Amino acid sequence: MSVEGVMVSYNYSEDGELANILTVAASGIKFSKRWVLTHGSILSPLKEANIIKNAKGKPILNEEFYDKLPEIYVTCEKKQSKVPNVYEGVERLSRERNLDSDIDFEQSCYQISVLTGRICHVWQCPVLDRCVDDVLYSWTVGHRDGDLERQTPLGKALLSVFVLIDLESDNRVLKTLRPLSELLDMVRPPPERGALIEVQSTPFGCEVFLNAVTRGSVCGVVGRRPSLLLTDAATALGSEGGPVFNEGPTSELVGAVVCSVSWWRGEWVGLTLAAPLRAVLAAKLRVPPQHPQHVPRPPSGHFSDILERIDRTTVLVRCGAAWGAGVYLGGGYVVTCAHVVKNHTIYKVSLYGLGARETAIVRYKTADDKAYDLALLYSNPQRWPQLLPAAFAQRPPRKGEAVVAAGYPYFSEDKLAALRPTVTRGHVNNAAPSMLQTSCCVQSGFSGGPIFRLGGDAGSAEVLGVIVSNAKTQTGACYPYVNMAVPARVFLTLLRNFMVDKDETKLREIESNKEIIQSQWRLLPYRSKI
Repeated sequence: MSVEGVMVSYNYSEDGELANILTVAASGIKFSKRWVLTHGSILSPLKEANIIKNAKGKPILNEEFYDKLPEIYVTCEKKQSKVPNVYEGVERLSRERNLDSDIDFEQSCYQISVLTGRICHVWQCPVLDRCVDDVLYSWTVGHRDGDLERQTPLGKALLSVFVLIDLESDNRVLKTLRPLSELLDMVRPPPERGALIEVQSTPFGCEVFLNAVTRGSVCGVVGRRPSLLLTDAATALGSEGGPVFNEGPTSELVGAVVCSVSWWRGEWVGLTLAAPLRAVLAAKLRVPPQHPQHVPRPPSGHFSDILERIDRTTVLVRCGAAWGAGVYLGGGYVVTCAHVVKNHTIYKVSLYGLGARETAIVRYKTADDKAYDLALLYSNPQRWPQLLPAAFAQRPPRKGEAVVAAGYPYFSEDKLAALRPTVTRGHVNNAAPSMLQTSCCVQSGFSGGPIFRLGGDAGSAEVLGVIVSNAKTQTGACYPYVNMAVPARVFLTLLRNFMVDKDETKLREIESNKEIIQSQWRLLPYRSKI
């Protein structure tokens, strides 16, 4: 039994006039030749979406509801028939007659087929719905245009909704258990944090982008089952419903995209949210989420060792309502960003790491709005036996080399034992002596966190710098994939000397008074305006 990515669409007219018909589209998963699973966001323009919102998790069994839903079009890559077909021969001859270049129109990217079907079942996943209430309660889902007050509740209500489409029958008798059981047999357990994945989707509902492939890693796993996967595999609007595969010798279905664009505290999150389909289908069918048979997992190699090193080096720093990350230097010392602990004279500073929590004091902080935005914290070292001092890179960063970033954009004080940093992958965009720029997905909560260079077979993770911010416009728009960090060479020697001689006056040397460096960190031109 195979699965494939498809584009799901329908025609929609808000005022009933044919001249104003719109095409609404999302991605989907076609399986067992007859069925398609897609995401509930495709229903958002319909009046029936409010019925789903008000159902509050109960499955919709009203046949009148399904009768009002539009006919669905499923666009997929065309497969060649095993038996010669007269229609395919006529189609191929027509293309050959119109061939006016050397382009090979037999390539699969030019071959698509469009099937029709009807929505036969809509339901809300309780596992994912609880995750939305617990974790995403302050998020905006989708693009930020239009009526946010109406858009956000509807987007969240539909985020945990799934839609089953029947391609072969107009008889919409509820027959969901058989196809969903078939799909459950094809789905594998969700990958762990740090695993590589592949997403297939059709961004913007445009068949030119049909089954576009993006790859990334699982940056974080939310919930015990789990309930939600965070990945830095880049997607766009219209990718919702697209299949997520684990990456390896055998690519197997593990999840589906549920949100490609989201905002939190006014910032674009930048990460794709995916639902682990085993948890979703198991909750629907009321069966244990784990596969009944033992499913061998590919060996994690040295990456599990790297993740453990990152976890034991990166701590959460909190000061009042502000929080960020920090790099453990050993001896109870942590380096973080000055703006994370800006209000340390008003609120206490707390450190969290691997189930432990301890109060810290600020030994040094650069002046506000001045390079290099660093602070040195001290806490009782006896409280941190589980942490490891960070290993810093000896070689300077190189433009184009692969790196990872670690931080704490989301956390719960009630679940400190499970607290682990979110890890995103990227590359060095620019490497100056006073600023390191990367393409890792960075947002609030990453400030003060490390940029790592990962070693080869040795499984090492070396710190190249400390994250300060991502790029922002004057209007407040954030770009999580464009960010800046302070190179380790700027502060490492000074901090290590202080840890030995405790001479605080030498720490002032971290603040650079060179105008060219101040201009660089203010993102201003170097040249004079005279």
